Amino acid sequence: MVDTGAGSLLLLLIFIISAPIFADLKDGKKAYSRKDYAEALKQFQKYNDGNPSSGEAWMYMGYIYESKKDYTKSIQAFKKAVSLNLAKKDLVNSLTKIILYHNYQRDYGEVISYSNRLLKIDPDLTHIQKIRAAAEERHSSGGSRRPVYHEDDSEQESVSSLEKKLRQNPSNKNIQWQLALSYYNEKEFSKSEKLLASLVSEEPDNIEFGYKYGAVLVRNGKYDEAIAVLNKVEPKIPSEREKLLHFTHLTQAAAYHKKRDFEEAAKYYRKAYNNKHTVQPLIGLTKIKWQLKDCEGAIKNAEKALEFGERTREIKMYIGLCKIQLGQKTEGYDLLKEVGAAIEKENPDMKDLPDVYYDGILKLARYYTNNGEYQKALRYFQSVQPDEEELREYRFYLGKTYYYTGSPDRAIGLLQKVSDSAAAYYLLAKCFAGKDDIDEAMSYIKKAGNTNSSFWGSAERDKAFQKYSNNENFRKFLETRGGTRDPKKVEPNADKEDGEGSSDD
Repeated sequence: MVDTGAGSLLLLLIFIISAPIFADLKDGKKAYSRKDYAEALKQFQKYNDGNPSSGEAWMYMGYIYESKKDYTKSIQAFKKAVSLNLAKKDLVNSLTKIILYHNYQRDYGEVISYSNRLLKIDPDLTHIQKIRAAAEERHSSGGSRRPVYHEDDSEQESVSSLEKKLRQNPSNKNIQWQLALSYYNEKEFSKSEKLLASLVSEEPDNIEFGYKYGAVLVRNGKYDEAIAVLNKVEPKIPSEREKLLHFTHLTQAAAYHKKRDFEEAAKYYRKAYNNKHTVQPLIGLTKIKWQLKDCEGAIKNAEKALEFGERTREIKMYIGLCKIQLGQKTEGYDLLKEVGAAIEKENPDMKDLPDVYYDGILKLARYYTNNGEYQKALRYFQSVQPDEEELREYRFYLGKTYYYTGSPDRAIGLLQKVSDSAAAYYLLAKCFAGKDDIDEAMSYIKKAGNTNSSFWGSAERDKAFQKYSNNENFRKFLETRGGTRDPKKVEPNADKEDGEGSSDD
């Protein structure tokens, strides 16, 4: 049998206790509507004390601090609100406030993180999609305002302010450290390295100094030195510092990757991923698989990386490159074109392009060259810097592009650096013909023909040399294959007029 009297008493007690709590929220909203912010904050805080799982009052406090132009407190309040229970509409608005604030502050990692959360709630927010895409571009190119490993949320002083402080107090290690970080953020890596080298020599057991010194050595291309430094730092980092350990492993991986020591690089990318599940190690592993021509493995890693919803453009680029390598050229080039078009939309001049896109842009530049879109190819070529392994191909195709865009002198400078290439020799012959230098043209036709005899037939038909059709010496030169035979013999046609003949294109 139910004791109705006891039940009624319990309900009464609940109402008595909860009524003032709900009154706090109601009174806070009333004060907020009449812009009595001091009273509103007081009532909202009282509500928060009694309702620790609710985010509604925190959201209103975020709006109040925003009105008072106290943006730091405003964002702290909005972040507290989105960590608690909040209606969908209020959650969307609060997350949007956080994203816009961090975007203005250039905290691109935070923009990406909160954008991913918001787009899971409402994937059709196109303005948030655009903000996230731009943040991914800048974050991947090192455009974050603070060093990504840094665990201190304090604001960074300007370089000039820190330089002034250091002149006044040159032995202050804290100022040296802050200035080294600021130099690093401003991409003045040589200055950063000098300060960090001094700090590490004075405090060799300081893991923060050691990590950042290794990172700046990588930036300055001193990979062996970086590895030596980071290998000393790594065992000193306690397991609870997983964030610092994660970035140390990432930096070790990057150094080995630059040295093309793929086995060691992959080992440290996996260590970084085990420390902290982020997208960057997966992208590194994807690139290694692609470089080793293990395209199925690369695509597997790339698809896993796509689940993070970050840096999707870069990941799709590697999927496109792998599709091309696997013979699925239409699908692969469509993906690369999608990536290229998105980059061009945001950066029409293709200036200061992040190096993470170099592989895809180089492939597209070659593609556009082979398809006769020389102006577009030239813009793509000029936006990248190739690795040593790609330098030969880069010089040939950029030389070809310069020839067809009316810059024979630039073409000659590049093509002369491509040794033992019949196609490069033949293009050089065309360049010198365009400059009316028949002797050099004949010299390079002979080099091309001696390397690949089919180019003799190409030279007889090529419009570039028709200006010499009435020149008896030139005709005799072609007929005798540069004086090597008496009768003229028919040679098979060249596979391509002036291309090296690649299975990719």
